Amino acid sequence: MIRPFLLGLHILCASVWVGGVLFIGWGVYPVAKKMRPSRQQSFLSALLKWSHLPLTAAGSGVMVTGFLLGTVAGPIRRWEDLWRLEYGQLWLISLIVGLTVLAWGALVGYRTAMRVLGDDSLWQRAENGDPRPLVKAMRTIVLVESLEAAGFVGLILLMMRF
Repeated sequence: MIRPFLLGLHILCASVWVGGVLFIGWGVYPVAKKMRPSRQQSFLSALLKWSHLPLTAAGSGVMVTGFLLGTVAGPIRRWEDLWRLEYGQLWLISLIVGLTVLAWGALVGYRTAMRVLGDDSLWQRAENGDPRPLVKAMRTIVLVESLEAAGFVGLILLMMRF
């Protein structure tokens, strides 16, 4: 009875985490680029400040439920199971990738974005007709955040092996 509950919670948290990050990156950001730079700065800053904690919590929920699905409600009972069982190997790789993706998004990606969004000189220059430094800084955010998206793809491929 606990396994279906944990699996449902795991899928729900993953949907919120992955879906939220991808929606912001592929849905909201392209539309926000059509705003004037000053409006774009305030909008994206407020959006990221508001969404950071819930998305990080959802990602943490994925990690906790995934851990429990492999151990309490799964076949991993001893340390040796991580090496001996194919499930244990996949589970350990998934845990490492998931924690890395979560840490990358919560620490590196978020901080990179907030640093660019907080640099008023970039936004003022763009507002005054010189968007090049801002475009370059925003490309950095896209590159940094694309690693998180690549991690999601890796996690989904791993989950398909279970």
